[in-house]
Amino acid sequence: MKNMLVTGGTVFVSRAIASYFAEKDWHVSVLNRNTREQPAGTDLIQADRHALGDALRAYHFDAVIDTAYCAQDVQQLLQALGAMKSMS
Repeated sequence: MKNMLVTGGTVFVSRAIASYFAEKDWHVSVLNRNTREQPAGTDLIQADRHALGDALRAYHFDAVIDTAYCAQDVQQLLQALGAMKSMS
């Protein structure tokens, strides 16, 4: 089974993405603040995407779908995943 991270996962596009892949037998984790109901078949990683710190360091994902609003959000997510040594 492949592991996927979806940022958000509770509203509109990100919810549809998370639900779709969960139904296709992916192990889907959603990253959000847990202020709304999570999609069926997903696991919650509760965190604020603007204050991730080490919240994602212990995880491995085969795919990440980030529904970010700006490049800085993507850079912060990559940093939290350990994909970047430093942000430029």
